Amino acid sequence: MLALILAMVVVTVGSAFSIVWMQQQISRTAQSSQQLESQLAETLRKLRFLDERIASYHQPVVLQGKVAGVLRPSMENQMVWVQERQLPSGRSYAVSQPYEVSMDLALLDANTAR
Repeated sequence: MLALILAMVVVTVGSAFSIVWMQQQISRTAQSSQQLESQLAETLRKLRFLDERIASYHQPVVLQGKVAGVLRPSMENQMVWVQERQLPSGRSYAVSQPYEVSMDLALLDANTAR
């Protein structure tokens, strides 16, 4: 009988400690979740701000203002040859001086075809 009572007391005390421990773990998890949510909200706010800045820079009026003094309309008989260069990343990019004209056979054939 004494062993049964002692076992019940041990189980009760153990259960009480485990309930307190679980509540502390729940509290820590909630605090951690709250910090992560606030960091996520801050990151989303920064992303929205950057998206707005990118969108404002890509407005046609802003882009036209950046190239206003640099671009000119092409002439009717103008041909521009662009050399491509292969980069180590495997992508091809056009590399050329502005309004570079090449005097190769294709240009000569185009002039004689008129």
